[in-house]
Amino acid sequence: MQRKHIVPLMAAGLATSFVAWMVPSKSVAAGGGSGPVNAATLDTDGDFLPDAVEWVVLTNANNVDTDGDTICDFVEVVEAGQPRHESSPLPPDQHMRLVITGPTPASTDPRTWMHVFMRVMTAEMAQGGGASAIQSFASWLEGPTWPGLRFPLNGFAGPDTVYKERITANDGVWVQMSIPLVSESVLAAVLPCTIWAETVVDGQTLKSGMNLINTPQGIASLVPYTTDRYVFQTLTNSTLPVPLVAGPNQVCVLELQEQTSGTAGTTYQVVDADCEDANELECSQNCQLSIGWVVTIPGGTDLIGGQ
Repeated sequence: MQRKHIVPLMAAGLATSFVAWMVPSKSVAAGGGSGPVNAATLDTDGDFLPDAVEWVVLTNANNVDTDGDTICDFVEVVEAGQPRHESSPLPPDQHMRLVITGPTPASTDPRTWMHVFMRVMTAEMAQGGGASAIQSFASWLEGPTWPGLRFPLNGFAGPDTVYKERITANDGVWVQMSIPLVSESVLAAVLPCTIWAETVVDGQTLKSGMNLINTPQGIASLVPYTTDRYVFQTLTNSTLPVPLVAGPNQVCVLELQEQTSGTAGTTYQVVDADCEDANELECSQNCQLSIGWVVTIPGGTDLIGGQ
């Protein structure tokens, strides 16, 4: 019974106008600005993806091109490419990626963060060009417990919101919007769920979602790894092996098979699971025990990673 009250309260507390970040005067260059280091600002390799984000999306926080294919991690992550596997160049197009991260390890800040990254192909190649091209933005939460319902989640447009732009020579304007949310304990109380973001950029509608579940090691998400294969990755970097993810330097890669689809979402069954090399990541000895597991994802897997 208590669970039913938490979701509306959480949604009401986070629902707000999301106009402030669109003002170009709030833009700062990548690595610019001042203030405390947190999950939105710490970026060791300077690739415009904070370290906390790189942990969740399985890229290397110390390498701007994790797979060495000359396509930078930011472009591959935002355009739902394969940043851990060599691939062909992606077409220059508008894309968006939503990523939820946990608190930065050793930080006193207990909040989770919602990060929205965009690649904006605009003729206005100047600081503020990204914000000028963004015509609308909305975010919401869905869960199998509340089929068909959307709880507004437009973030905190408060003093801790981070908005950045980077002007590139050939890859358009890169945009980062990072909004502090609630603590992990509060977020965990409403799981499983999927958090969605939708925006219109120069007339083009973009949508991205991220599903979240509770695990013994903390909140985790289903993250694209290769075509039709996924990894469950925790929101916070931990010294413990990642659940579902039999030796060091490997990750548990899952193959999902669609079972049913309804108002609560699409249900998938894990039909295969194998440990694969993933550099600095680790794989649990329980990887293959995940075969047969069932997960329900509002909206399905089509938009996990971005559009």
